[in-house]
Amino acid sequence: MSDALIIVGAGHAGGRAALTLREEGYTGRLVLIGDEPHLPYERPPLSKGLLQGTADLAACSLCDSARMAELNIEHIAANPVTRLQPQQQRLQLADGQWLGYAGLLLATGGRARRLPQAQGNLLYLRTHDEAVALRSALRPGARLVIVGGGFIGLEVAATARSLGCEVSVLEAGPRLAGRVLPPVISQALLDLHRGQGVDVRLNVAVEAIHDDAVQLVDGQVLPCDLVVVGIGMQPNLELAANAGLEVGQGIRVDAYLRTSAPNIYAAGDVCEFRLAGEYQRQETWRNAEAQGRHAALNLLGREVAFDAIPGFWSDQYDWGLQTVGVMSAATVSRVLPAGGLLLFDLDAEGHLQGACGWGLGNSVAKDIKLCERLISAHIPLNPAGLADPELSLKQLLRG
Repeated sequence: MSDALIIVGAGHAGGRAALTLREEGYTGRLVLIGDEPHLPYERPPLSKGLLQGTADLAACSLCDSARMAELNIEHIAANPVTRLQPQQQRLQLADGQWLGYAGLLLATGGRARRLPQAQGNLLYLRTHDEAVALRSALRPGARLVIVGGGFIGLEVAATARSLGCEVSVLEAGPRLAGRVLPPVISQALLDLHRGQGVDVRLNVAVEAIHDDAVQLVDGQVLPCDLVVVGIGMQPNLELAANAGLEVGQGIRVDAYLRTSAPNIYAAGDVCEFRLAGEYQRQETWRNAEAQGRHAALNLLGREVAFDAIPGFWSDQYDWGLQTVGVMSAATVSRVLPAGGLLLFDLDAEGHLQGACGWGLGNSVAKDIKLCERLISAHIPLNPAGLADPELSLKQLLRG
């Protein structure tokens, strides 16, 4: 058995874990294995700055090659792990090479979910190379059809409109981002995109995709030059499942991000952990950052339970959306200037469980940070006070 620490997955979570291990004083052999040829990078800019042409890969990367060399992190690129043997504490690479480990982190992420039986000029957006391919196709006047009204689809729609494309968004459900947002915010997103000239269609299903058009089940045909599919992510579970690790919708872990196999942890998009008593995955920048750091600490034997408050954000046109905590329902709302809105989810005792903010630019960021502090404080709140825009959240935090 080797004394090396190995990280499988060189995305955001894996990259952050590697950097944290060195920051925390680990000096042994450290190997970071990735499917892509690139150094670890953050994904949110793919649908924004990188797609707009205002950012490049270097701006998205967690570090450069010089820093990796300085930290003595062995980066194995484009040579994925094909086999894992937890009992022997070793893994095999695509080129046949075996590596032993003392501790292992699975941060294998996921891949874009494919539209079944689809043909034609289709693009997906999950990786840097996919973003570069899409960017080259977003020319002024190009007719773009986006399948999927979640955050990837909507952020691509906003970017494409800013570049002068004609855009249609097709959503199978009754509202946009319906699985994660309260109805009032879904409606605000719908109004925003339609106001920007996007043809948003709800409750629609795709019958066929051709080289120059998308045909809907109801017979309508939408002529187009390009189709972008944004229907979610498929977690990369195969390596863990084939090795006998416990999996559900992700690689299942305990409170310390440990998997069901000794000395193996999981983090990031592929990690399925308990939140509010239920197993779930979090496909967010915040989760990749927090779990990457946390898994690194526990690989070093710190035995610290993971209890970070979840949250995410999305920027579309001039508007920003931010959430924190768990939003099972919007029980209280506060109207903000210029059409902004804060939504709060309280439990039966009046404790704040989650909050969602919608406003121009970054206007809700301060309020969402205060909401995070209110969640941590676990103090009972007066719904009337939360709803009153004249009463600052800082006052409520002070009691």
